[in-house]
Amino acid sequence: MKIIDCHVHMYRDPAAIPTLDRVMKESGFDAVCLVSIPACNFKDDCYFSNDLVLEMKRKHPGKCYAFPGLDYREMLGGRFDSGNLLEQAKKLVEQGADGFKMLEGKPCRRKQIGLPLDSEILDPFYSFAEDNGLPLLLHVADPEEFWMKDKAPPSAFKHGWFWGDGSYASKEQLYSEAEGAIGKHPRLKFILAHFFFLSADIGRARRFLQKYPNVSFDITPGIEMYHNFSKKHSEWREFFIEFQDRILFGTDNRGNSVGEPKEEDFAYEIERLKKMNTFLSSDAEVYSGRGINLPDPVLEKIYSKNFLLALKR
Repeated sequence: MKIIDCHVHMYRDPAAIPTLDRVMKESGFDAVCLVSIPACNFKDDCYFSNDLVLEMKRKHPGKCYAFPGLDYREMLGGRFDSGNLLEQAKKLVEQGADGFKMLEGKPCRRKQIGLPLDSEILDPFYSFAEDNGLPLLLHVADPEEFWMKDKAPPSAFKHGWFWGDGSYASKEQLYSEAEGAIGKHPRLKFILAHFFFLSADIGRARRFLQKYPNVSFDITPGIEMYHNFSKKHSEWREFFIEFQDRILFGTDNRGNSVGEPKEEDFAYEIERLKKMNTFLSSDAEVYSGRGINLPDPVLEKIYSKNFLLALKR
């Protein structure tokens, strides 16, 4: 069946683009959505891949979709300009953007920018996306363990993703800000990345989707997500069937990176995809439990139809 990966990162080095072609070919993907985020700390060497993802879309129509991001570099220190953000969005759509990627809800980016997700500064941008049927792929929070020093995995410290020192917004604060934005813009198509980091709380995930009909989750894996799913495979199978129109497939793979990719990195991405497919399409043992063996009509929606529907204006 048709597979579209709705969450593939693209960075600035075009020399590594063949990796993207290889991933698509060996994974069986029909298309990918390339997302652009600033690969920087907003202080040193900072770059976006907006131009690159838009170029890839132009070169590969129907194979690549483009979700660029907003640039705040001229606004740090509280010099925010809602008009600037709106003009950026309009220009990006004129250049071919299908939607937008927002990393603004990740704790480090939220701290760097200093702008709440439900700030009135963002409202003109949100309203523009809402009025024009443009989806937002929004990253909010992280796994709850990343705020707990005794439970955070080594990878959190390795990548600088430990948020428990008191200087970062809490997970609940970020959730509150996201709900504020969603509530103010009920027609805006929010796609919340990484299942909104609610894989450990099926009840809350269900209540959230019931409350906000304009919201979808992508199942781009965090380190904890599929382990949580597979431990309660029967309950999550019911959830996936109940909300089959609100779940999108994504991998978080890198279309390319800075410098030539390593073979072991490519092998890791392909292996991760195989495990995700096993979880979704079979009841075999995988991750920390078993797969959820979804019916083909449900899989077709998750693998591609829901993403294509989100693009309709």
